[in-house]
Amino acid sequence: MKARVLKFMLATTAFAFTLAACSSDEETGGHSQPETVALVDVASGETFNTNFSLPAGSTTRIAIHFYDADGQDITEELIETGHQTALVFTPGTFASQDLVTGAPFERDVTVDAAAGATASLVVGYGHEDATQEQFGSYEVTASEGAAAARTAAR
Repeated sequence: MKARVLKFMLATTAFAFTLAACSSDEETGGHSQPETVALVDVASGETFNTNFSLPAGSTTRIAIHFYDADGQDITEELIETGHQTALVFTPGTFASQDLVTGAPFERDVTVDAAAGATASLVVGYGHEDATQEQFGSYEVTASEGAAAARTAAR
């Protein structure tokens, strides 16, 4: 009888640990959780500040990088686990964007607004779609000429 009780207790404990592991993985999808985001100008490799400008009428390729609580770049991990991201400008008429083939966390952003116009920008993120979480907000100004107000710090 003791052997049966012991086997039952061991089986129950093992099952409980299995459930705990599954529910933990389900919460994060088996990946690191993003805590911060950085927007990077692909051409220059520079990281945008929270206030930056993009040239009116021009296209800038922007890479979206996510970081975990330890500051590790987890972008590739999130791409591999099927996550989505989006750049959301308000007003939506400020800029248009195109997906970059083969680079799901990059966008070709074209500023449609005239020089001097401003917009707020948030970064959307999620597994099913890019609206489950938001990061930001950035303030973006349409400038004349080359983009300005960039920094290497994230």
